[in-house]
Amino acid sequence: MPPTIRLEQICVTKRGRPVLTDVTLTFAPGGMYSILGSSGAGKTTLLRLLNRLEDPTSGALRLDDTPYPQVSPVVLRRRVAMVFQVPVVFTGSVQDNLLMPQRLQQPYDGDVATLRRRLELAGLDATFLDRDAARLSVGEKQRVCMARALMTEPEVLLLDEPTAALDPTAARRLIESVADLNRQVGLTVIMVSHQPGQARAVGGQVVLLVGGGVAERNSAAEFFSAPATENGRSYLNGTLRGDLP
Repeated sequence: MPPTIRLEQICVTKRGRPVLTDVTLTFAPGGMYSILGSSGAGKTTLLRLLNRLEDPTSGALRLDDTPYPQVSPVVLRRRVAMVFQVPVVFTGSVQDNLLMPQRLQQPYDGDVATLRRRLELAGLDATFLDRDAARLSVGEKQRVCMARALMTEPEVLLLDEPTAALDPTAARRLIESVADLNRQVGLTVIMVSHQPGQARAVGGQVVLLVGGGVAERNSAAEFFSAPATENGRSYLNGTLRGDLP
C-alpha cells in the first residue's frame, strides 16, 4: 500500500521571503490530489518538498511514521517519483530511456512485457519502444517521462504542471492517463496544475494554496460546485491574488 505523507506546520523561506507558511496536510494512500493556486502561491515548492528536492525551513514531513530526514533520498525517490513540467529525454531510443533508472541502480532483469506495460500505463503503445526519443513530440516525450518514472514502481507520483508545454489535445490525453493510473494501479497522484479544469477532470481532492498557506481543502466535486471559502470562490472566478504581500 502507498505510504501516508504528512506535512506538519511546514514553513519555507527563500531569500528572506516566506514561500510556504504553516502548511499542515495529509496525503492518504491511493488518493488523487490537485494542488491549485495562483502564480507565486507556493505550489511547486510544496511538490519539491515531497520529493526532497528541497527541505523546509521549519516543520516536519513524514513518510508514514518516519521523518523524511531518516529516509534515504534514493529510497524516497523510488517510492515517491516526480515528473517535471518540461520533459527531458536522454539520447537513444524510448526503450533506452525507460531502462535508464534501472541501469543507474543495477542491470535490468525484467522483460520487454514490463516495458510495454509501463508505456501503456502512460498512454503509449509498444511501437514506441524502438523510436528515437529525441524525435518525439513534446506530448509523447512527457508520456515517456511518466513511463520512465513508473519503471521504479513508485507508490506516489508527483506531477509538476505536466501539461504546461502541451497542446490542448495532448494535454487532455495526458490527464486521462493520470486519472487511469490512479484508478487502475492505486497509485497516489499529487499534481500541481494551473488549470482548474484538469483538477475537475481527475476528481479526488483539491488543495488550494493562497500566499503560501492552505486556503481550502475539499473534494473536487464540492470545490467546483460550492467552494467553502471566499478564497475558493475568488480563485474560480479569476479574481484571486495568490502571491504574498
